[in-house]
Amino acid sequence: MELSVVIAAYNGALVLGRTLESVCRALPPDSEVIVVDDGSTDSSAALVQNFGDSRVLLFCQENQGPAVAANTGIAQARGRFLARLDCGDICHPQRLHLQLEHLRKHPELVLLGCRVRRVDALGRLLGESEVVRGAARISRGLMRMNLFQHSAVMMRRDAFEAVGRYRPFFRFSLDLDLFLRLGEHGPMDNLPQTLSDWVMEPDSISFKYRAAQAEFARLSRLSAAARRAGLPDPLDEGRLEAPPLLALPREERLAAYHWECARALLMGDRPQEARAELVLALAQGLDPHQARALARFSHLPRPLRQLARMARIAWMTR
Repeated sequence: MELSVVIAAYNGALVLGRTLESVCRALPPDSEVIVVDDGSTDSSAALVQNFGDSRVLLFCQENQGPAVAANTGIAQARGRFLARLDCGDICHPQRLHLQLEHLRKHPELVLLGCRVRRVDALGRLLGESEVVRGAARISRGLMRMNLFQHSAVMMRRDAFEAVGRYRPFFRFSLDLDLFLRLGEHGPMDNLPQTLSDWVMEPDSISFKYRAAQAEFARLSRLSAAARRAGLPDPLDEGRLEAPPLLALPREERLAAYHWECARALLMGDRPQEARAELVLALAQGLDPHQARALARFSHLPRPLRQLARMARIAWMTR
């Protein structure tokens, strides 16, 4: 089989349907969709069972976290190319075709991403992420920021297996840890086209476990720095301590959510709407200094905002 799309789901019944509908519209021939229900307590599994498309296969396991769920799905997958899609996100109709075509033409690439739209929980289009191209820039930049949207990548199965799959220790930065290791195995790149939607939800991992995710990301880069220096990976030596898996209070999640909405709206050159989101973030307890800095940025003329974004990406990938 040519392609397997792997989706890990945990209590995603309210949003999983839109994800399956989008990916099934985009599936090339000789492809499958693998959904792993990671011990959901809602109707996620029943939704998949009743979806009515023979290309969609369901596997269930006890709750073990997103990395183990993804590894379970990939172990069941038959494709030589693997695409990831997060529960709730949207795959554009041409995404899988264009990524497959590019990877076939460029056999040296081990992973390929794309430009991503950001969408809020109500379905409002906010803006598009910056996309960085070129393997060397990406390899350097990953040590400072994540330059791929996990839900929008496609990779070669043999490369994924060669670097040791997802590592469950990095529970909420499993993607960054994988990208860093894949980048040491071979070149990675992004397509310039917008081919995926990241639908931001206040109760998603990105907001609910925001502090733990940031610490896992720091540890991912610490491991990568050791490997790049020719030293043993500290995870292999048992020298990494996982942060506590503490969910943020609802107010902090909402503050972070509205902050990210404001940033995304500025990516879409909509400063007035961005400032309205900052007001909502402040009402939920966002640090006023953080809000003030973004508000000042929003008042800059559009060419200066664009120049500042370009300068930031250039510095991050230097």
